[in-house]
Amino acid sequence: MNGVMKKQTALLGLLAVLLTAPLFAGEKLSDYTLRKYQDFTGNRIRWTCITDNNVILREIDAFIANVYRELPYKALDYEQERLFWESNYQVETFCYIFAVEDLDLKEVRLALKDLMKKDEEFISSHEKMKGPNGGVAPQMYILTSDVTSCYMSFSVAAALFHGMRVKSLYAAALKKNPALWNANTGMGQWLYYAPGFVGGGLKKAAKYFQTAYEVSKDDCDRFFTSVYLSQICFEEGDKAGCAKYLKEAEVISPESHHVKNVKKQNAKGISLFYYNRHRTGIDENDDPNATELN
Repeated sequence: MNGVMKKQTALLGLLAVLLTAPLFAGEKLSDYTLRKYQDFTGNRIRWTCITDNNVILREIDAFIANVYRELPYKALDYEQERLFWESNYQVETFCYIFAVEDLDLKEVRLALKDLMKKDEEFISSHEKMKGPNGGVAPQMYILTSDVTSCYMSFSVAAALFHGMRVKSLYAAALKKNPALWNANTGMGQWLYYAPGFVGGGLKKAAKYFQTAYEVSKDDCDRFFTSVYLSQICFEEGDKAGCAKYLKEAEVISPESHHVKNVKKQNAKGISLFYYNRHRTGIDENDDPNATELN
């Protein structure tokens, strides 16, 4: 069989899978995606131990490419799960791309904007569907909020325009499943950074971080929730609590540079939250495209 025929056969096979798979799966993600996401979160911990961002980015590319190869055959809802993984990819690479030489920030920004629009359109159309196939998986609300948060970091205008939407997406995920650790940490971060006049505040944020810690089911979840909760303790002046939770994260991943950096900032009297806020460096320029999504 020549190369052209092989490609045609593969494409026909893929088409057959997509046509025979469920068209929609509503609020459910496949066991395949859930299992791979747990692996992905485990790798997120391991990536904090690597100092070369280019190595991390290559590993992220390889992981997602492997998922994409199997996803058409394993997904309950291919459209939703494809967006789930596209969003995971963009959010995770966003953590590391700024160390890459010749980075085109405009390209990054537009990619996030396009994905945010696709995520929002998916949510809008599927929320209106009735019956067992209707609705949206709570994880999609979380990821859409995360993508939006990354996009917001480029300008004050975008942050002002999309800020409340971020909160509503985390709230939608928590309404469907209050025991999602990343929805709780997402809401906690929003409440921490939001000013009091729109409902933000440290004490409100602390409740969500505490819940995130309590609902964590394994080391993957507990690593990140322990770090977040340690920084709430730091902000509240609870040195013993801060040390306790950082130690828990350190036991899970002794070589993590993330934990080491948090401890370094704390030694300077700075919390992780404060460090992230000032490191991001949101510019003061207006975003002429910020009003394109509502």
